[in-house]
Amino acid sequence: MRFYSGKGDGGTTTLFGSGKRLPKTDKVFEALGALDELNSYLGICVSLAHDKNIKNTLKEVQENLFILQAELGDAKVKPIGRKKLEILEKTTDNFGDAVGVITKFTLSGGSPLSAHLDYARTLARRAERKVLEARFPTFGNPEWNLAYLNRLSSLLFVLARYVNKKSRIKEKNPKYK
Repeated sequence: MRFYSGKGDGGTTTLFGSGKRLPKTDKVFEALGALDELNSYLGICVSLAHDKNIKNTLKEVQENLFILQAELGDAKVKPIGRKKLEILEKTTDNFGDAVGVITKFTLSGGSPLSAHLDYARTLARRAERKVLEARFPTFGNPEWNLAYLNRLSSLLFVLARYVNKKSRIKEKNPKYK
């Protein structure tokens, strides 16, 4: 079975939902690649997570990132919408309640999973910027999609703190010296 067509050898590819060929350097492919990179990296986090709630949360985010990618590619899918955004916010709040208020910046690290979640947070921020560059304001329903991406980095930050707290690893703050 062939897993390649050769049609992209000239530097163009098809945008899934529209069927039209665009240069691979088009901003929409930068955004799609950033979302794909984030989704793949979350797979690493899932593989490292032992806590069932964290694992399930990350898997749900991965599913939603596929929806965002499909929407970005103009495919007809059921959009993210208010309900998925509210679920993400509630999940963030629940994990956040367990770790408490943050009063200072924290250094990434602690447990390996926490460090990976912090890195995933930075990938989420980059993906958000790339999506904004590529498709704002025509990204499906931008109100919910962009809000989802914005909140996602907050969830990943809170999860990184949660993992360290559950592992009894004290947060470290920058010393600025």
